[in-house]
Amino acid sequence: MEHRLFRRRSISISFRVHDAETGKFIGRIGDISKGGLLVYGPSKMLPGLLYRLRIDLPDDHGKPRSVVLPAKAMWSGHDTNPEFCSTGFRLFELDRPENQAALNVMLSRFTVGFEDEDADA
Repeated sequence: MEHRLFRRRSISISFRVHDAETGKFIGRIGDISKGGLLVYGPSKMLPGLLYRLRIDLPDDHGKPRSVVLPAKAMWSGHDTNPEFCSTGFRLFELDRPENQAALNVMLSRFTVGFEDEDADA
């Protein structure tokens, strides 16, 4: 049985994710939690590597802005749809106020679910 610290939450908008260092398109967010996210993309990522994920999302006024979150690829493999690969990322440096604020915005404004669904039973 799989154990998670935080419950996954479905995301209402399919945000694009890029490698902040190279600009390469990694994929789109499939779901998100307070500790990580699932990304569906065109190719496998290397598990164990730390990435700087750039996520483009609208601010409170609808203007585009980018946030960069450090994340480690925990696993990566082909999805049930063979045209895609899915990668599970664990988010890092969430003690930095700007990173925690960006994650809180995504969780509060762009997910489906309830605030009290944070911990698995």
